[in-house]
Parts: sequence; structure tokens; C-alpha cells
Amino acid sequence: MKGFQFNFGNELYNLSNDNKIDLLAHCFKNYDKGFNVSLMLCCPHLWKDFDLKNWTTLITKMFPREKFDKHSFKDINSGSYCDILFLNGIIGVNPFEYLFTNPQFTIEEKRLFFEFFKHRAEYSFYINERELIEDIVNFYDLEVFQIIVMMKEKLISEGLIPAVKYDEIIKQYSFLEDF
Repeated sequence: MKGFQFNFGNELYNLSNDNKIDLLAHCFKNYDKGFNVSLMLCCPHLWKDFDLKNWTTLITKMFPREKFDKHSFKDINSGSYCDILFLNGIIGVNPFEYLFTNPQFTIEEKRLFFEFFKHRAEYSFYINERELIEDIVNFYDLEVFQIIVMMKEKLISEGLIPAVKYDEIIKQYSFLEDF
């Protein structure tokens, strides 16, 4: 393909939000957590224009999630929960009410997600803020801080609440264990 030039970086800026959602869902399902967190922090233009509807569409596209086996630790580095990690652990908003109260998801999907949450959430969905700040300062564009804060404010203004502690989520949604 002589004479053909493709600038991948520029093309990413030109994607519609729907295409960005599809790209992120593909990456989350096929690449590990480290790759996906780096992608989100290196390329905030992939998500900085999202609204609540875009984020909920991304969450929905991530279902069905990988089957969870509490006796296996292969999911520790899986990217299949990066949408939730990013919203809860990095942006700092609570995606769990949407997940656990949305009639679009079956009781079985909610129960399986809660089972994953119960066994893996403390290190899969919550990030040490100091380590995150150090990582951004050392490895990423500092503008990403501002974009994260603006996204948090935007999502809160659209109805989400700030991230909630692990124990509170367990207490609030433990009824899912009864199904």
C-alpha cells in the first residue's frame, strides 16, 4: 500500500462516542487491566466527552462478563471490569447503583457481579489515591487530573453519587446473595 499513511493517534480523535465505546469495550474484553488503565490515562480524549448515557452504554456492552470463579485468580489482571474500575476507582463515582438496580440486567448477572465484587472489589475497583497521583505525575500528562475532576463533576451533576466504600456496597446489595 505504497503512499498510504495512517495516523492512528489522529484517527482516535475523530471517532464518534459510539465508536469510542465500541473500542473501549473491545479493549476491556481483550486486554489486561494494566493496558486498559494506561490506555484510559494516556488517551483521555477517548472518554472525556462522555456523558452518563455513554458510560452506562459502555457498562451494558461489557455484559455478559467473564464467568467468575472465586477459587481461581486468573481474573485479577483481567480487563473485563475496567469500566467499573475507572468509574469507581479513578473518576470516583458510584456505578454500582446502576448495575444492581437496572432491570436490563438479569438477577443472575447481578448476582454474579456481586459475587465478583464481594471477593475481588477491594483491589479491583478501589485504587490507592496516592499511588494514582504518583502514577499520573510520573507517567502521564498532568492534564488528565483536570479531565478526571471535570468528568466526576459532570457525572455527579447527571445523577451519579461519589464512590462509596466497599463495606457500604456489600451491606446495601447483600440481598443478591439470596438469589
